[in-house]
Amino acid sequence: MSQSYNYSHFSIKPYNRWYKEFLKHLPLGSVAPDFSCLDTKGKRVKLSDFRKSFVVLEFGCMTCAPAVTQASTYPNSLSKMMPEFAGRDVEFLMVYTRETHPGENIRRHKKFEEKMEHAKLFKELDKVQLRILVDSLGGKIHRKYGMLPNMVYIVNKEGRIVYKASWTDANEIKSVLENLLLWEKEGFTPLDSVAVVEKYHFIYDRNVEEHKRVYERSGPSAVKELKEEVNLPI
Repeated sequence: MSQSYNYSHFSIKPYNRWYKEFLKHLPLGSVAPDFSCLDTKGKRVKLSDFRKSFVVLEFGCMTCAPAVTQASTYPNSLSKMMPEFAGRDVEFLMVYTRETHPGENIRRHKKFEEKMEHAKLFKELDKVQLRILVDSLGGKIHRKYGMLPNMVYIVNKEGRIVYKASWTDANEIKSVLENLLLWEKEGFTPLDSVAVVEKYHFIYDRNVEEHKRVYERSGPSAVKELKEEVNLPI
């Protein structure tokens, strides 16, 4: 199972299916699946440990450029916005998944220890401020939440999903958090409305050089496969 999950070569075909499945997977209001794993400091962590906070739960790895940029390297990334939510009952977590674009330099994980080392290196190289949780070798947490490379959820204090996106947009995450905190502060009255919103959200990201940096560090084969599979101009 872990070998097929931790593939050696990227292909867009299964991701097309997973994106479609994500639309109906874990709908808003459903209970976020609990899990237990280690963080990069070796401490055992459970999602249910954070019941007193809103939890931003991003998924990613060091070979997925959108995950890297939205988590840390862009000026408006999750890491950069974290100080704005300090002391406001918000936790920022990242689940380290398989390598989305393995290559000669950063290969697929064959052992959990390798996955842990990759997560630590990612945190160091890209100055990730989010607490990184390391999924099992076979992607137990990743499978529960949808298999996508850069998806994100927000879980409320009751442990229910109040926001989900197949692709992380840090700007939108900030807006949603501010709205949730305002709702909690002001309380609900008969004059207020609670809206459920579904939408296709276009994320404009043309920073080719930053994306190229991430994929090139994985290795030449990772860049070659991206050009072949999705015609990425890097």
